[in-house]
Amino acid sequence: MKKFRFSLETVLRVKRQVEELRQRELAAAQAQRDKVFAQLGAFQAQLAALNEAQVERRSGLIDLAAEAWFRGSHSATSSNIIAAKRGLAAKEELLDAARQRTVEAARERKVLEKLEEQQRLSHQLKSNREEQGFMDEMAQHALSALAYASPSAPVPDRRAS
Repeated sequence: MKKFRFSLETVLRVKRQVEELRQRELAAAQAQRDKVFAQLGAFQAQLAALNEAQVERRSGLIDLAAEAWFRGSHSATSSNIIAAKRGLAAKEELLDAARQRTVEAARERKVLEKLEEQQRLSHQLKSNREEQGFMDEMAQHALSALAYASPSAPVPDRRAS
């Protein structure tokens, strides 16, 4: 019997490559999301530090120039936080899409691998049946040859074995 060959091996190989590509895309999307998340954290820390510094400065008379600078810095940092949150939401959507593509690629690969395994088992069963048939035929020929060589010798009972 010839060696097992999965007819869809090239398709399976491509599915594996696609899955690896999707995993790399997912990792890149996670890295981008993490970067934006870190920026958001930095902006929030900057705003907290700015607020804390302003509280310390306001202990006496209010300096209008310092107050104007604070308001401008506060507004800019708040805008950065809002933009970072929007960016984070967009990156989360991209990450979810990449995750779905990765899951789908893995599912497609697993289907083909399962089909390959089923075909491999079927091939092995067929091969075993053919081999058993060949062995039975060889045993039958051996018994026939033994019976022909000595007609007076008793023929062994096959049912006993």
